[in-house]
Amino acid sequence: MVFEAAAAAHHATGSLIAVHLEGGTHPLGVLAELHSRRGVPASSVILGHLNRFPDPGPHREAAGAGVFLGFDGPSRANHATDWRLFDLLAALIAAGHADRVLIGGDTTTAAARGSSGGGPGIPYLLTDIRARVIRRFGADTADAFFRRNPARAFDADWSG
Repeated sequence: MVFEAAAAAHHATGSLIAVHLEGGTHPLGVLAELHSRRGVPASSVILGHLNRFPDPGPHREAAGAGVFLGFDGPSRANHATDWRLFDLLAALIAAGHADRVLIGGDTTTAAARGSSGGGPGIPYLLTDIRARVIRRFGADTADAFFRRNPARAFDADWSG
């Protein structure tokens, strides 16, 4: 029912569908439900929490279909995602899918926000993760991950 409702909302409004994959698992099944069965363009789908399921195969396949891949765990304290993140990003870049990557912070609770005493929070994305992306993959890739890709994902009329 949820996929049906999300697809109907997308078809009525053109809105992006962001899917919260708690364990990062079954991205291809979700893509099949929305794209193959319900006609949502893959480029209108973000699959989130993929850093929690560090298997580059399904990531590459979903990116190849045109999905945006959300890696949104680096700003969380006590989550073992950062050490996996850069290998996953390298695999996507090597496969030609740097244009499908979104990096964000899962800061839905006070414990995840630096501003409320938790952390490291959203600033960590810019002070640490972005700087590491620049060092390892270059400034252009960092610009794609942190500016161009989100602009394209959230604004179908963006032409930059």
